[in-house]
Amino acid sequence: MKSPMILGASLAVLAAGGLTLTTAGATPAETGHEAAIEACSAVNPSQPVSVLNAVNDGSGIGFSLVWLQDKDGKLWMCDADADGGIYAYSIVTGDLLQGDGPELIGLQLASSGGYDGEPQTIAEKVCVAHLTEGGKALLSTPDGLAADPGFIVFVQDTDGFNYLCNATGDAMVWAFEAIGDPIEVPSQVS
Repeated sequence: MKSPMILGASLAVLAAGGLTLTTAGATPAETGHEAAIEACSAVNPSQPVSVLNAVNDGSGIGFSLVWLQDKDGKLWMCDADADGGIYAYSIVTGDLLQGDGPELIGLQLASSGGYDGEPQTIAEKVCVAHLTEGGKALLSTPDGLAADPGFIVFVQDTDGFNYLCNATGDAMVWAFEAIGDPIEVPSQVS
């Protein structure tokens, strides 16, 4: 596993071209996440939105993982920097692996009805397994979503491309997004 410093340096280079967006009905959260919350809230296509939580994304370079709920009750995950540059924006609709995650990584149900092993390690393994050609987990951290706790896992494929994955300790993948330059999304008007 690469050190967080290596991933942090590569993400810092990518963050240089961040864009700044305006507020669109966001609620305040923990100090230090305001610009990310504003950017993530402004671009959501289903206004108004409410902020469920905003936490450090684990990269160690000041990026925020913002969880939003739109006016229709749909869950959104957004990864943004302190300048408002958005690097991943995804609606979370269900397990991308449709329940096949445990089989994909060889998990067996324990007698308790759960899975043996560390939940964070299971999340890392299923995120790597989601890569078509394989790869490796770079780092992971709890995702800050209390309703269905999981982990944010940064993974890298065999070609060196980085991805942000949201997975749970029971091998479900809820979001999987390529991480590169900031994505350009237009501001939404309510």
